[in-house]
Amino acid sequence: MSGPLISVIVPVYNVEPYLTACVESVLRQTYSNLEVILLDDGSTDGSGRLCDGFAQKDARVRAVHQQNSGVSAARNAGLDMAKGDYLYFLDGDDWALETMVEETVSIMEAGGYDLCAWGMNIVQEGAEDIYFGRWKRELFQFPSEAEKRRFLCRWVLPCRVGWSVYCRVFRRDIIGRFHLRFDTGLTLFEDLDFFVRYLSHCRNLYYVPKPLYAYRQHGASAMHTNDLEKQLNGVLHMARRQDRALSSQPLFRPFYLYGGTVLSVLLWNFTQTGPEERGLVQAVRCLEASVDWDYLLEQARLAAQDRAGIRKACGWRLGGQVNGLYHYILTRDSRAYCRANRFQRWFISLRTWKNKLMHG
Repeated sequence: MSGPLISVIVPVYNVEPYLTACVESVLRQTYSNLEVILLDDGSTDGSGRLCDGFAQKDARVRAVHQQNSGVSAARNAGLDMAKGDYLYFLDGDDWALETMVEETVSIMEAGGYDLCAWGMNIVQEGAEDIYFGRWKRELFQFPSEAEKRRFLCRWVLPCRVGWSVYCRVFRRDIIGRFHLRFDTGLTLFEDLDFFVRYLSHCRNLYYVPKPLYAYRQHGASAMHTNDLEKQLNGVLHMARRQDRALSSQPLFRPFYLYGGTVLSVLLWNFTQTGPEERGLVQAVRCLEASVDWDYLLEQARLAAQDRAGIRKACGWRLGGQVNGLYHYILTRDSRAYCRANRFQRWFISLRTWKNKLMHG
């Protein structure tokens, strides 16, 4: 077999109805020099037996069983075993387009890029698939820390290029050189945490505007079952852990840029069905109950002294939402946030209309 070895890591936990479609989508890839690592994380259904069956049928598959420890521990176990030059992550209830590996590895090899990302289809039974991704092929380059900071704030954290690890291919040498692993102390947003830390060591990112991954949304999906309070507190907890680990690096100073951006983007999802102020009040009440509330207050006070810096890093629209959120946390005056939120809503509606007109 020619070409570099590719490692595909699949954490598996109680996904028996979906696992066969997932694994077969990998084994049918048009690129064949693969190793597939199935990490059974203490499943209590028939998922573990399916993993063993695939390993018996195809020499490229390894089935590993461990006591239930969470998706981060399962992915870390896969990273410890992986031998490939490039690494992919799939979730056991999703599947990949059969050309995913061939298309993206060829891009990485030809351009020597540090990271390649792509779009996905969100699949829900009884509904039409929804494409989540960009419409244009793009190469992002980071000649300076300032350029990468703007990219993180304007493209990654607002999900314009996504942050899920299953829609990108990683270089194992970067992961190994900087000892990158998933944070087992996080139960939500562990993929965002890992991706941000990986990206901090990248010189560039190439984006493919195709749905090379299918994300199956069902009742047991992690982000589908979590309520607002869990998600907000989860992202705040992640931001505080990142601050301790990353804020010594120039790229991540000042850290309130990142924490405020992620919170604002998450809050946006909960202000679309009613008045902006109602969603804002609900969110901040949830955050007040968090063990990390004092940390957020400290970040808000620092951010209040750097409103122009936040707009410069995040852009006018998103920067207005971040400043508005921090201002509300300190003063309970919602007017700035609501103005920024309405302007952002108008802009996104215009962009959605443009995309439908151009791309159908």
